Amino acid sequence: MKLSIGYFGSPEHSKELLQMLLDAGIQVDFVVTNVDKPVGRKQIITPTPVKVLAEENKIPVIQSVKLRTDFDAQNSILSYKSPVHVVYAYGSIVPENVFMDPKWGSINLHGSLLPKYRGASPVQSFLLNGDKTTGFTIQYLAKEVDSGDIISQKSWEVGPSETTGTLLQTITKEGGRELIRLLKTLEETGETWKSTPQKENEATHCQKITANHRPVLWTKSATEIHNQIRALYPDPLATTEFRGKKMILISSYLVSPSEETIPLPAETKPGSFFLHQKKRLFCLCGDGNLLGIESLQPEGKKPMKGFEFFNGARVLTGESFT
Repeated sequence: MKLSIGYFGSPEHSKELLQMLLDAGIQVDFVVTNVDKPVGRKQIITPTPVKVLAEENKIPVIQSVKLRTDFDAQNSILSYKSPVHVVYAYGSIVPENVFMDPKWGSINLHGSLLPKYRGASPVQSFLLNGDKTTGFTIQYLAKEVDSGDIISQKSWEVGPSETTGTLLQTITKEGGRELIRLLKTLEETGETWKSTPQKENEATHCQKITANHRPVLWTKSATEIHNQIRALYPDPLATTEFRGKKMILISSYLVSPSEETIPLPAETKPGSFFLHQKKRLFCLCGDGNLLGIESLQPEGKKPMKGFEFFNGARVLTGESFT
């Protein structure tokens, strides 16, 4: 049996998965992706990365502002009669009549160990909460978001320097390998995948990440702020202010307990920052611990190392991030 799929996805990591499927020889009948949107300061109308890759490979593209109420788009999808639908970071709800149509079902690659972190931001929420073990889940689509039966899962430990960007790369790579294995097995055997219902009493949900999550409160602990910075990288990025201007915090690190004692300057408060050993920028947090600021980006300037910002700004005694 020659298997083909319909693919639902939008951002860069979804494009990477689509490329893996194509490289593995999986036939993609069509792609469903979000509509083109304005991007950047100049608000240039830009297609999704998945759309770009699909067009490069001459795969038909279906776009809809709201698929749930767009019956023309739904009918276009159903006309292909694809035996499997694959969803990864599509960004919109797939209506029931669409995900129930394929012979072998519609499956979703989700960036958490379901039933934990159902919703739009599993990877960011995992990092914000400072959890240690994550992974991916391949599951059937269901009426309630991310509640479908589990086909496959894989877990691993996450280090303190992992970001949303690096974790998404791992989830896409490892989840893609498993997805290809499942599809190839189905193609060879024609047997339905075995699945297990989720434990509803263990379900947790995560909210969509918005601009309100970006500003750093220096009264929080160093660990909380570090988790915020890495969770929001590479998008939408954590921010602070200095001299009334916004500053993006790109990367940070926690000070190891085994490290030498770093003396604090006089009159420090949460948000106060200083150089240590000439090239290490530290900021005092609300719990009395220091957070190393590795790289940042002042408004209107390029990204730079923490010490480069400090030297260039000619910081005065008593000045701090706010």
